[in-house]
Amino acid sequence: MRLRALVAPALACALVSFAAPLRAEPSAVVAGHAVVAGHAVAFVKVRLGAVRIRIGLAGGRPGHVEPLAEIARRFGAFAAIDGGAFEAYGNDVVRNPNHTLISGGDLTFKGDLGDVLYFDADNNAAIDRIPLRIEGALDGSYGWPNNWFAYWINRYPRGPSNTITIFTPAWGERTGLSGGPQMQVADGVVTAINDSSTIIPRHGYVIYFRGERAAASHFRVGRRAEYRIVRGDGLPLGAFARAREAIGSGPRLVTDGRVTVDPAAEGFRDPKILVASAARSIVGLSRDGWLIMATSSGTTRQMADVALGLGAYQAMLLDGGASSGLWYRGRYVTVPGRPLSNALLVLPH
Repeated sequence: MRLRALVAPALACALVSFAAPLRAEPSAVVAGHAVVAGHAVAFVKVRLGAVRIRIGLAGGRPGHVEPLAEIARRFGAFAAIDGGAFEAYGNDVVRNPNHTLISGGDLTFKGDLGDVLYFDADNNAAIDRIPLRIEGALDGSYGWPNNWFAYWINRYPRGPSNTITIFTPAWGERTGLSGGPQMQVADGVVTAINDSSTIIPRHGYVIYFRGERAAASHFRVGRRAEYRIVRGDGLPLGAFARAREAIGSGPRLVTDGRVTVDPAAEGFRDPKILVASAARSIVGLSRDGWLIMATSSGTTRQMADVALGLGAYQAMLLDGGASSGLWYRGRYVTVPGRPLSNALLVLPH
C-alpha cells in the first residue's frame, strides 16, 4: 500500500479559470470549468504541500447533516467537496454514514464498503481498499475468554438486529440509547455498567451491547479494557495506521493511471452506481502531489475517463446525485441538492 501521492500526467483539458490562486502560494491552486472526455466538468486542484486537509463532519458529529457551505465555513476551508454516502433519505435525526471517516486523527466512523482516501500528518495521500475490524481485550489479553469485538464505531443502531458498537466522544456527551448493557470505559478502565443512556468519558468510550449479553458478561467494573483496529483481510494496516484524515467512498475509478472500475466487486449494489448516469463527484491524486476535486455527470465508467483527463493517477467517486457539490472561496460552484453528512475540506496551510 502506498501512502505518498503518486504523480499524474499533464492536465489533458482546457482550463477556464473562475478564481484567483492563493495569495501565499501563487501556484498552489488551479480552479475552473472544462470539457473533459466529452463531459462538462467543474474542478479545483490544490497542491497538497501548500494546504491543510480536513474531513469535516456535519455539526461536528457523525450522523448529523448540514449544508456543504456551513461545514466549510465552520472549519475555515477555502474549498470543499461532498464526502462519502450516508442515509440521505427519511426524516431520522441521525443519518448514519456508509463509509470510514477519520477526522483530526480520530476514527469517528467505521464503514465496510468501497475505498478510502487518507492523508498522514505531512499530507502524503493514498486511495486504497481497507476493510477494517475492531478487536477488543480485557486486562491486556486478546485471547479467549478476555477477547471481545465490535461491529461499528459511532453508528446509530437501526431495527432489531444484534450489535456491539463503540461510541466515542465524537458521538456526543451521552449515548442516548437503551435496550442493552453499556460499558463505560475511562482511561482504559471499566468505570460503570448501565442499561440506559451512558455518559461518554472525554478520555474513553462506551461499548453498547444489544442482543449480545454473552459477549458483555465478561466485563466488570475495574477491569482494564482496550480495542484496536486491524484489517479484516489479515493484512497489516501499513501506511493507513498513520492516517490523520480519511474519507471513505467509491467505487474506485483509476489505479496507477489505469481505469479499474468494478463497483460490484467493492460491494456496491445500487443501480445508480452500477449503470445509471447521474451527477457525480470525483476525488483524485496526481503523481506530482496534487489533490483533484471535480463534479460532472455521467456513468461511473465515464467518470473514470474524466478523472484521467484531469490528471489523476489514483481516483474514486465520492457521493453523487443530489449530494454532489463543490464549494470554492465562499460560493458554490456546484450546488448540492441536500444537506450533507461529511465533506472533504481544503484549508490554508
